[in-house]
Amino acid sequence: MTPALIAALCLTLCGWPAAAEQCMVLANGIPLEAGLAKCDEAGALLLSAEALQRGLGLTVTEPEGDGPWTVRGFGVTVLVRPEVKAYTVAGKLRRAKSCPVVTDGELWIPLAMVRRAFGVDARMRGENEVTVWTLRGPGVELTEVREGVHREKARLVLEVSRPTAFTWWQEPGRLLIDLPAPDEGGAWSRSVQLLRFDDPLISELRQGPTTGETIRVEIVHGSSRPPRIFSLAEPPRVVVDLFRDPEDIAPEPGPPMLPPLPGAAGVLHTRNFCTARGPVRVFVLEVDPRSERIDVRPALASATVHERATVTRMVASTGAYGGINGGFFARSGQPLGMLVIDGEWIREPWGGRTVLGITEDGRVLMDRLEFAAQVAFSGLGTQRLHGINHGPDEMDTLTMYTRRWGQFVVGARQCTRLVVDAAGVVAHKETDGRIVRIPDGGFVLSGNGRMARSLDVVELGTEVEARLGTSPQWPPLRHAIGGGPRLVKDGRTHVTAAPEGFRSDVHATAPSRTAVGVTKQGRLLLVAAQGAGETAGTGMTLQELASTMIKLGAWQAMNVDGGGSTSFVAGGKLLNRPTDGVPRRVSNALLVFVRGCERAESGG
Repeated sequence: MTPALIAALCLTLCGWPAAAEQCMVLANGIPLEAGLAKCDEAGALLLSAEALQRGLGLTVTEPEGDGPWTVRGFGVTVLVRPEVKAYTVAGKLRRAKSCPVVTDGELWIPLAMVRRAFGVDARMRGENEVTVWTLRGPGVELTEVREGVHREKARLVLEVSRPTAFTWWQEPGRLLIDLPAPDEGGAWSRSVQLLRFDDPLISELRQGPTTGETIRVEIVHGSSRPPRIFSLAEPPRVVVDLFRDPEDIAPEPGPPMLPPLPGAAGVLHTRNFCTARGPVRVFVLEVDPRSERIDVRPALASATVHERATVTRMVASTGAYGGINGGFFARSGQPLGMLVIDGEWIREPWGGRTVLGITEDGRVLMDRLEFAAQVAFSGLGTQRLHGINHGPDEMDTLTMYTRRWGQFVVGARQCTRLVVDAAGVVAHKETDGRIVRIPDGGFVLSGNGRMARSLDVVELGTEVEARLGTSPQWPPLRHAIGGGPRLVKDGRTHVTAAPEGFRSDVHATAPSRTAVGVTKQGRLLLVAAQGAGETAGTGMTLQELASTMIKLGAWQAMNVDGGGSTSFVAGGKLLNRPTDGVPRRVSNALLVFVRGCERAESGG
């Protein structure tokens, strides 16, 4: 889009229908082209599907049959119906003053139906008998750019600091994306970036410098086909697919070669299942955790909870045979669920979600758990412990920090901190908001609100004991990893997405999936499911995954993190094709070690 064209578009009015007030729309500072927006007679702004896609970065899907239209962005789903004022946002019913309309086969949606759901700041002003609407998303940082090479396309993944409304348009050989800039951008947003890629389809990506209120990303490419641009959540990211011309698409590769498991340590195989969206390839690693040759254990990406790494890297650095990605995690890398490694509690159960546990005597357990822990102070009684290695603290909570958090806990004036040494004795108390060091073999107790006042009465030299447990009560654990929702219970489908509080982007879609199952004989199934061929970006619904796990022999099964996180590694090699095109760095993994088959460290 040339500057002259932009200037001309600034004068374009969307005065349709003729009786309606004239209006003009700017999305992130870019004027919408003629015919993409209009104001009705009541002054409400209606946006076409193309305006929502190109002006706000949303994905609009036409229904099959009599179903509702779907508007998606960063994991949020809005369902609307023409001529109906009621609509749903993430499953919750709402009502607008105006309703969507279909004109000449094109859907028009009132701005009010998407404004709050997708965080759009909308401002209206009158100017020379014209209503001017200014639409803008929250300011973001562009934190990472990744490239993925596929047989039929090249994919670029732009990770951003938060969901936002973004604008994009095309010119011959160029795709431009404008992201709302933060008020005070970081070093990446302020700098000029030039990234070059090996794939001949994409020449380079240029960023910046930041001009005005936007961060401009320019992608120089050789595709003659329309791009596909959409957004995903957890972490928030903008995905760009650029498609190859038919003559440039290589022949379909055969199935991946499976590295053999040594001896009778386990079984590694793939199976193909059919879904309504197409074929799905399922990778299965089946092992007996009671075997003297097998050790199954979770692993963190690094020594602390703040880092991420690919599963291939974790396999290589630990000498494991293979494994799958583990539980959900925050953008900072912190696991969002229970994690116990070699008896060391790293995170507590979270949200009453499903956990896989391995006891000290080798039994495999699976259940929805709550945290049930106390801290006993000699001569003073006990206090409830609310969490391990997470922050910031919620009000009136008591949190324990170990060296898995790092060497220090940052200062906070509203908190009281007790430093408990390796002998279980209070060695230091901090009430003035200064940084405290976490001792080797010990921990720091941090309380705020009422919990801070409780810690205030604890004197130096007091003996302290952390009594960690779960509800329902489990025996002492060697390992545990959280995920969810539950898929199979006692050989029957038992999907608990709603009770475990999962959003619709997890339970109402069909992405790539990762799961863990236990057979009736106690063998573990590590499973990844991903669309095959042209459906590689899809996978299974949770119901389909549960049915598949039963067919694979699971008596109990649970889902873990999936989508772009899905990774299945065996023999040190990544066997599935990541949704993002490149392996995602994740917080934790579930690894399989085969004694007598230690691997040399390699890249990942």
